[in-house]
Amino acid sequence: MCWEIKGWISGGYMAAREDGEMVFIYKRPSWGTGQCGRHAFFELRSRGELIGKITSNAVQPELKAEWLAETDRPLNETDLLEIAGMLKL
Repeated sequence: MCWEIKGWISGGYMAAREDGEMVFIYKRPSWGTGQCGRHAFFELRSRGELIGKITSNAVQPELKAEWLAETDRPLNETDLLEIAGMLKL
């Protein structure tokens, strides 16, 4: 499915899929998460639940997407990868 990222909304982004599914993407500080020294740290939330994290390394052009949700969701790891690829980090 095709995702579209809708600009900056209330401290984050909103990604919407053609079928109406939405994911909210919030930029978070890297301290306190074990991710200190990372260039960017984003949380992805769907229906109020944390479903994934996206981090990018400040030193190397490395992007890491981590799926955290249960399997009984209408979203999956492929959706996370599509969203991560669309973000301008």
